[in-house]
Amino acid sequence: MPWKFSANASFFGPARDRFNQYQPNRTLAEKVALVAQVQGLSGIELKYPWDFDDPNFVKTLLAEHNLTLAAVNVDTKDVSHFLHGAFTNRSAAVRQIVVERLREAMDVAAGLDCDIVTTCPLSDGYDYPFQVDYVEAWDYYIETVKTAVAHRADVTLVLEYQPHDPHAKILLNTIGKMLYLCEEVNAPNFGANLDIGHSFAARESPAEAAALLARHGWLRYIHTNDNTGEGGDWDMISGAIHFWDWLELLYTLRRVGYDGWMGGDLAPKHFGPVDAFQTNTLMIQRMTALLDRIGEDAIAALLHKEGNSAEVFAYLSSFLSTD
Repeated sequence: MPWKFSANASFFGPARDRFNQYQPNRTLAEKVALVAQVQGLSGIELKYPWDFDDPNFVKTLLAEHNLTLAAVNVDTKDVSHFLHGAFTNRSAAVRQIVVERLREAMDVAAGLDCDIVTTCPLSDGYDYPFQVDYVEAWDYYIETVKTAVAHRADVTLVLEYQPHDPHAKILLNTIGKMLYLCEEVNAPNFGANLDIGHSFAARESPAEAAALLARHGWLRYIHTNDNTGEGGDWDMISGAIHFWDWLELLYTLRRVGYDGWMGGDLAPKHFGPVDAFQTNTLMIQRMTALLDRIGEDAIAALLHKEGNSAEVFAYLSSFLSTD
């Protein structure tokens, strides 16, 4: 299997929605220890700046639990700074805070042998008409990203698109917008973190999104989860809702040669995070094993037939039968 599995440690701490907190507060050491209990994981994603008060302590924890730092996830939605946007804020001083935070995270990542910094720019969006000057906002967006990635070439900045929440509309909300931003920035150390649930929430095919990003090497990281596809960001177990779409995604990832991290990004509200992330990893491993049994060459042959859907699903479902 070409993929390495990691977990976003933020989900091993408190999980909150508008109504409840579902997990207890945990220290960084407690979260890392829980991540290490998940079989099949070799990596961890930590939050900047909150998890990096002492980078040497982080290094010690990683070594103690035999974990690799897969990505540094930067908070760019902190309302104390970014209430009215981060990358697109009208204030040059606020945009500079974003740049400095990303640059600091890139330095920290490099110091811990990590080459991925990721962020989901959720504060950059709007709720009402005439709330945002779109021409100005996208100029600022491109300029801010370019300024950040120019800091150092050995660490890649990846952005994650999402359609909604906390705004009614996020500016970077679809695969089309992500492709546009990649083209405009045009830097070898910039690309996309494809969150599979976000792609479902945007009513996309994640397999198609992956194929488009891979064409120019922009698919650099993946967040694994599932979603009902109704616009909310539910961070559910991979394949639990969109089983066949997930199988298509795994087939496509192999076809385009993706060999990066599969970063678990789940919201375990009603059961423990170790169980949730363990099952998430097993689901992807078992769907991959099913893909092996089905045979990629056979799938490729079926895909090249016209009017093939009935034949495709007759063939695929035969591997679920005990007859």
